[in-house]
Amino acid sequence: MTELCVVLPTFNEADNVAPLAGALDRALAGLDWEAILVDDDSPDGTAARIEALQHPRIRCLLRKGRRGLASAAIEGFLASRAPFVALMDADLQHDEAQLPAMLSLAKSDRLDLVVGTRYTAGGSAAGLGGRGRTWLSQAGAQASRSLTGGTKLSDPMSGFFLARRELIAELAPRLSQRGYKILLDLVASAGRPLRVGEVAYRFRPRQAGQSKLGLKVGAEFLLLLASKWWKRGRST
Repeated sequence: MTELCVVLPTFNEADNVAPLAGALDRALAGLDWEAILVDDDSPDGTAARIEALQHPRIRCLLRKGRRGLASAAIEGFLASRAPFVALMDADLQHDEAQLPAMLSLAKSDRLDLVVGTRYTAGGSAAGLGGRGRTWLSQAGAQASRSLTGGTKLSDPMSGFFLARRELIAELAPRLSQRGYKILLDLVASAGRPLRVGEVAYRFRPRQAGQSKLGLKVGAEFLLLLASKWWKRGRST
């Protein structure tokens, strides 16, 4: 039985598909894994490039008429029967080599969630590039910590994490389908402290394509924060 499913939302990542497949093969050798690349009908032919791999462990979930990282991640998680699911970017900025350690930690300590963090010893956010992206990441992390409650995270803005699929299935009806910061949404929607571990990693420069971070992403993040703060205020 497949033990780990790695979900990678994609949009215009055609040139990263083959290097990504090779990186996952090397990092996950010896594990029973699969990867689901959830493609939002990329005009650059990302889906066709995935299918051309004919990789026995990698499949494409093609979405037509809808777009967004959060909804793509949720659909990918729920499309697998693996007991553990992980989220990564397809641009090779996250360190796939940390996935075995994240899985081992989740199993040995019976954790709900293991987060790849840039902000503890051994981690680095250098790959963000530019003061604007770095400032946005740090400011967003600071603003979001009030929503994590008893769940302590050094990097609540991380897009690299591993979770038990049963947790995702439980929380899916409460999660926003919009935005990019699904980790924060998961923790804020749980309604209880989660058992969380962290693994440090170095955030690498993007290999190909263009970053999706922009004004729209920032606005959607602010809307997510406002929505969670409002719901929390109503429940108190």
